Amino acid sequence: MKLFDRLDRVVRPIVIPNLTMVIIVMQVIVFLASAGDPKLLERAALTWTAVLAGEVWRLITFVMIPPTTSPLFLLFALYLFHLMGTALEQTWGTIRYNLFFYLGYILTIAAAAFSPQEPAVGLFLQGSIFLAFATYFPRFELRLFFILPVQIRWLAYLQALGYGLAIVGGPPQVKLMTIAALGNYILFFAPMLWTKAKATQRKIEWQAKQKKVNPNQPRHTCATCGVNSNQSPEMEFRYCSKCGGELAYCSDHLRDHEHRESDS
Repeated sequence: MKLFDRLDRVVRPIVIPNLTMVIIVMQVIVFLASAGDPKLLERAALTWTAVLAGEVWRLITFVMIPPTTSPLFLLFALYLFHLMGTALEQTWGTIRYNLFFYLGYILTIAAAAFSPQEPAVGLFLQGSIFLAFATYFPRFELRLFFILPVQIRWLAYLQALGYGLAIVGGPPQVKLMTIAALGNYILFFAPMLWTKAKATQRKIEWQAKQKKVNPNQPRHTCATCGVNSNQSPEMEFRYCSKCGGELAYCSDHLRDHEHRESDS
């Protein structure tokens, strides 16, 4: 997008390579330091009344606050953050990944200004990175607490539900932080999500049309090999958005086919 291309040029001079690891190291340092100074986390949080009183370091230190004070949960949280942030940086490139983080950072600071006496931390900002990763890699299997296998998309659905409930019924500060966390995600992914939604709608309409023509006709037929869901009910089929969202492919040919438009 042209807008992001222009923003990339703005961000380029202040890009931080391996930004995820830099943040993790800072959070570990703050976590260890807070063990000897329990009030350190409070002094690091973003509170605009304190910033206006001269404590400008809070504009930076709030992203250094660890997401939890439990060593075990912190280890798990930082592992996930490193995994997802690194994957996004490899997918987007360092500049675009920094841009995503900086947009969320700026939106969080702006949202905190509407509740100047309430402390804000970077937890919601890191949540937007989780949603971005889940959007790109929805079938990535994560082992919760290194034991329970679950696809990342289900956790993303739960987080999105939690965000929705926070926006509807949460206190003003939580609402603002949630909206800020979703702001950079929406800016980056709205076109992709809109395209997927239209493709899904076309698929549903096409399937409904096919059922009216012949109720016994298979729901899915691979456009490459011709295998259908009646012949192989256990086979998994997917519809390719690059083919207009109307052509189905079996699991053997989903990632190995030429993109073309439907004949219908």
